[in-house]
Amino acid sequence: MLASLLSFLLLYKYFALFLCVFSVAIVVPLPINALLLATGAFASFGYFNLAASIAVAVFANVLGDVIDYAVARHYGPLVFEKFKVNKHYYFERLTHGVREHARLTIFITRFVGPLDLLVNLFAGSIKIPAGTFILYDFLGNFISNVLVLGVGYLAGDYWQSFSGLIDTAGEILLVAIVFFVVIQVFIRRHRHARALNNQNSADSPETNQTDILRKD
Repeated sequence: MLASLLSFLLLYKYFALFLCVFSVAIVVPLPINALLLATGAFASFGYFNLAASIAVAVFANVLGDVIDYAVARHYGPLVFEKFKVNKHYYFERLTHGVREHARLTIFITRFVGPLDLLVNLFAGSIKIPAGTFILYDFLGNFISNVLVLGVGYLAGDYWQSFSGLIDTAGEILLVAIVFFVVIQVFIRRHRHARALNNQNSADSPETNQTDILRKD
């Protein structure tokens, strides 16, 4: 597949770059890191302009992400309501966490392919402000595309050697994010359970009687 994509890229240049990046942003699974590295390498040989490649890649990414967000903003609440997932405790905690850290969540997931689409859809579904989403989506996509295209540009003929490294770095970041989210959910659940226990203890008749005797 990569060889065909590279031929397509060299033949149609910026249109092909836009189409591939946009397709990945909306849902199509393509080896986008390898494609961007190759584009950077081609730019070092004069086949592409590096600044133009960055602009096209960022625009395609942001456009695809905004479409995901807009579709989810319109249909997401209806889907959640139909399947009643919005009544679940973990859904409520996840929604609270994403809203509380919306900027960081949107920005950091631009570097993690599998989470990118999920966060776009979830952010739209829980109606994260559009301005916040677009701004931090742009910042994350700009930096991530500059990094990958820049590595390809500097690597030149050796760009393929970095493809696996970038994919591995993304996987490590994905595991770290999932681990962090799971830990936060358990911590919050433990605190919630402890607060309920304390409240139940305070409201129990034995506790009230003991308090009365202490006052006497």
